[in-house]
Amino acid sequence: MSRQYPAFTKEFKLEALKLAEQPTTCIAQLARDLGIRRNMIYKWRQQLQTKQDKAFKRTATNNQIGHHKATHAELLQHNKQLQKELELAQMEVGILKKAKAYFEAEKS
Repeated sequence: MSRQYPAFTKEFKLEALKLAEQPTTCIAQLARDLGIRRNMIYKWRQQLQTKQDKAFKRTATNNQIGHHKATHAELLQHNKQLQKELELAQMEVGILKKAKAYFEAEKS
């Protein structure tokens, strides 16, 4: 029984490394967001530094994978949408807390 490992394209690896180079990026959080292990980012970084143009020769092609195709812009747009949903949910929680306090005060 052989274990199946996820396949990532060269573009995905390069984009992940580009995001990891940002000064405010937390590698552990980035890895969680991308659904990969943290050490993979460090491993890819070292491969790119040592092999440069020949790095990531044995990677998947876009035809071989069905996931991780989202671009950075799409991820930012999705993040913005989730932030709006979070703000709405927080507002709803605030309204419910006020309503609870109102009805408890009315009881007494």
